[in-house]
Amino acid sequence: YNEYKSYLRMIVEAFTSFEVLADLPVIIESICTFEDKLLVGTRQGTLLYYKIETHNDGIHLIKAFKGFSKKPVYQLGAVTQFDVHIVSLADSLVSVHSVPEADIRLMANLSKTRGATSFVIHQPTASNEQLSAQMAVAVKRKIILYHWLKTGVPQELKEIGLYDVPKSMVFCGPGYSRYMVLGIKGKYCHLDLNNENDVTEVLATSGKQTEAAILWVDGDRVAICKDEWSILIGEDGKPYNKDDSRSNIKWCDSPIALLYCDPYIMAVVNKGLEVKTIRHVEPIQVLELPKVRFVAQDKNIFVASTSHLWCIKPREYVFQVERLVEIKLFDLAETINRMTKESDDDPNYAARLRKINTQYAYHDFINKRFTAAMERFQKTDVNVINVIGLYPDMLPKRQQEKQVYPDFVTENSIFLNAKDTEAAIEALINYLVSQRMYLIKNEEVLKDTKVTKTIIDTTLLKCYLKNKPSMVASLLRLKDNECHVPECEKVLKRHKRVSDIILLYKSKELHEKALNTLRTFGSSPNSSQELSGPEHTIKYLQELGPDHFDLIKAYSKWVIERHPAQCLDIFTSDETVRVLPHTEVYEHLRSLNPEIAYKYLEQIIDIWGVRDSQVEESILLLLLEKVMHEWTLNSGNVASSNSSDMTSARLDEVRGKLLHYLERLENYDADAIIKNITYDVPLYDEMAVLFGRQGNEKKALFLYCHVIKNQMKAEVFAERYQEHFLEMQRRQTDLKNEESCRKYKPDIFLDLLQMYISPPPKAALNMDNFKIAEAQPNLAAARQILIRQYKHIDITRALTMLPESTKLGEVKDFLCQIIKDTTQQRRKNQIHKSLYQADHLQVKSKKISYQRDKLIISGNNVCYICDKKVGDCAFAYFPDQRIVHYGCTSLMHGQ
Repeated sequence: YNEYKSYLRMIVEAFTSFEVLADLPVIIESICTFEDKLLVGTRQGTLLYYKIETHNDGIHLIKAFKGFSKKPVYQLGAVTQFDVHIVSLADSLVSVHSVPEADIRLMANLSKTRGATSFVIHQPTASNEQLSAQMAVAVKRKIILYHWLKTGVPQELKEIGLYDVPKSMVFCGPGYSRYMVLGIKGKYCHLDLNNENDVTEVLATSGKQTEAAILWVDGDRVAICKDEWSILIGEDGKPYNKDDSRSNIKWCDSPIALLYCDPYIMAVVNKGLEVKTIRHVEPIQVLELPKVRFVAQDKNIFVASTSHLWCIKPREYVFQVERLVEIKLFDLAETINRMTKESDDDPNYAARLRKINTQYAYHDFINKRFTAAMERFQKTDVNVINVIGLYPDMLPKRQQEKQVYPDFVTENSIFLNAKDTEAAIEALINYLVSQRMYLIKNEEVLKDTKVTKTIIDTTLLKCYLKNKPSMVASLLRLKDNECHVPECEKVLKRHKRVSDIILLYKSKELHEKALNTLRTFGSSPNSSQELSGPEHTIKYLQELGPDHFDLIKAYSKWVIERHPAQCLDIFTSDETVRVLPHTEVYEHLRSLNPEIAYKYLEQIIDIWGVRDSQVEESILLLLLEKVMHEWTLNSGNVASSNSSDMTSARLDEVRGKLLHYLERLENYDADAIIKNITYDVPLYDEMAVLFGRQGNEKKALFLYCHVIKNQMKAEVFAERYQEHFLEMQRRQTDLKNEESCRKYKPDIFLDLLQMYISPPPKAALNMDNFKIAEAQPNLAAARQILIRQYKHIDITRALTMLPESTKLGEVKDFLCQIIKDTTQQRRKNQIHKSLYQADHLQVKSKKISYQRDKLIISGNNVCYICDKKVGDCAFAYFPDQRIVHYGCTSLMHGQ
C-alpha cells in the first residue's frame, strides 16, 4: 500500500484537503452540507451549524443546538428545492426542520418512521426542477416513500415491504426516479417502485464486507461495492455499458463510502480517500485522512472522522490539465479541459486542446497506435510536413532536418516489423488523403498551398508503392496531382514502374519525355512485355488531341514505318477522328505511305461518315492516280492501248472503288477531278459520272449510249439524274439550291431518246479530245427506251422526234402500252368520282338534317349560369337545350 501511495503521489494532485475542524470535544456521527452551510450531528445529540467561508476555505460556527436530540444524530440530509429543510435521523425517528435565517426549528416528526435505520433523499437536477424531491426511509423490513410538497412537509406515498432490513439505499436517475438499488444483508437488490413485488437481486456481497456502499453517480449510473471493487449498473439493474465507461473499478481496500465529482470517483477507505476516474484505468491520487467515516457533498465536499473534519477542494482545472499532459494521461486531460470551457468559458481552452491532441497524437504514434495518432493529428494544426517527417525516407534530407518534435518523440525510437510498417503506412495514407481533400476544398482561403500539396502527393506516391501499388496509377491520373517530378521519377525507376513513369510525364504534360520513353521500350526487341510493341504509343497519341498535332506527326512515324497494320488506330479512334485536321493527317500519311493514306480516307468516309469536299477529292484523286498507275503497268504502251487491255483484276478492283466513290460522294468538285484525267486512258464510265455531276448530261448520255454502249447504264443515269432534279425542287429554300435546280432538266429521257435517234457530232459536244468514233443512230435502242420509260416521256414530243420513215408496227408495243395505261387510269378516275359524289350526297343530307332545328331567342331567354337575359349577346346552345352566354361558358367547369 505504501508503494502504491507513493506512486499515486507522483501522478497528479487532483484534489487538496485541509482540516477545518480538529479534536472536537464531541463525537461526530453525521455531516451534511448544502449551499454554503455545513451541519454536524454528534453522538451527544448536539447539532453544530456552520457557515462555509469561500474567501479563506474555512468555516465558522453559526450556532450549536444543544439538546437537538436526546440521542445521537445518526444521519442528516437537506432538501433545497423550495425552501431549505433539514431532515434528521435520531432516536430511530426521522424529523423535518425548517431553517429560518440562523435558526433551525422542528416542523414535523414523521411518526410512521419510528424504528428507522436510514433514509435517502433524491432531489431533481436543474433540468428537472419542476419535479418533487423524493425520500425513502428504511423502517425495519419496509421502505416508506415520501415526496416533498411546497409547504416543506413530505407527503407519504406508499410502503413497500422487504424480506430484510436495508443497510443502504439510493434512487436511480436524475429526474423523478422509478427505481432504487438497495443494500440488504448479503446482496444488492434492484427495486421497481411502481411494482413492489419486482425485487431483483443484482449482486451478492462477500462475508467480509461490513458496509454496503452505494452511490448514484450521474444520469442513470449507480455504483455498488463488493470487496475492493465498485461495479457500475444502470437504472435497470444491469451492468452499465452504454458508453466507453468501465463497468468495474478496483480500489486499494473495501470502500466505506463513495463520492463522485465529475470526472472523478472517490472511495473512503481505511487509509483515507482514494481518487480514480470511471473512464480511465489509471489511478489518480490518495489523500491520507485517518479514520474517515462520514462524507457530505453539495457545492463543497466534506469528509470526517469522529473528531476531525476536512474540506476536499479540486485543484484548478488548468493545473490538472498541465500535469495530466505531462504524465501522458491525455484522455483525462481532454475531459478536464472540456470542463474549463463549461465552467468559465476559458479563452485558452482551444489552445490547450490543441496541445493535448498534439501530444496525444505523438504519444499514440510512438506506441504504435498509428490510426489513432493520425486521427488526432487531423484535429490539430500540426503541419502535415511535420507528421510526414515521423516516417523515415519520406521527406528530402534537407526538409527532414528542419522538423522539430517533442523530446519524448526524439528520445524514443520505435522498431517496426513488417506488420507494424504496413499499419503505419496505411494510417499515413488515410491522413494524407484527408489533408489533400481539405487543401483542395479550401484552396481559395488558404495561401501558398502548392509546396504542401507537392509534398503530400509525393509522399502518397511513396506510400502507395509500399502498401498499395495498384493505387499509384490512380494518383497519377488525377488532373490536380502535384507530384514532384524528379523525386517521383527517381522512386518509380527504383521500383521499375515504367508505366507509372509514363503516367507521371503525362500528368505534367511532359509529352515528349513520355513518347521518347514509349518509343525506346516499344521499338526495342528486348523491352519488357508490359511496354513492348506500338500499342502504348498509339494509345498515348490518341489522347493528345489537335493542340499537339506536331507531336502526333513526329512520334507516329516509327509506328507507321514498323507497324503499318496498326498505325491507323492513331488517327481513326473515337478520340481523334473528329478532332484532328483530316487533310493534314492525309498529307502526313501520304508522305510516309500512300496506301495507309488511302485506308485512312476510306475509314473516315465509310465508317465515320466524314463529308468534307477536300477529303472526298483527296480519295478520288488518290484512286485516280492508282488507276493511272495500274493502267500503265497493264498496257505497257499507253499510246497503243484500248479498253480490251484493261483486264487486270487489280485494275478492275481499283476502278470499281473509284466508280463507287464517284457515284456515292456528293461534295467534291467534278471539275477538279476531270482536270487530272488523261484522255489517253479510256475512263469512260468515270467521265460519264463526272459529266453528270457537272450538269453536262448530254456528254454523259453520249458516252453511255455510243462509247460504253450500255443502254441500262444510260437509263439508270437518266433515272438518277431526274431523281436528283426532283430532290433539288423539294429543297428550293436557298439560292444555291435554286441555281442547282435550274442546272438539272426534267426532260432527261427525251435527251436520252434524242441521243439514240439522232446523236450529235463530237464537235457539238466539245469532245474532240476523246479518241472515239462518231456516233451512229440506234433506232432499236430508242424504241426500247420508249417502251420502258414511256411514263417519264412526253409522248407527243417523242413521236415527233422519230424519223418519218418509222412504221406504225415498230412503235405498236409502245402505243398499246400507253393506251392500256390511259384506259386503266380513266377507269380509276371514274370510280373515284362516283365515290366522291356519294360522299358529298351523304354530307349534304346530314347538313339538311341539322338545319331543320331552329332556336328563337326572345326577351324571356336567360343565361343558365348568370340568370341574366341573353339579349343580343353571343351565346352557346347545348344539346340539353341550355342557353349560356358565351362569356359564361368558362364557368361551367367541364359540363
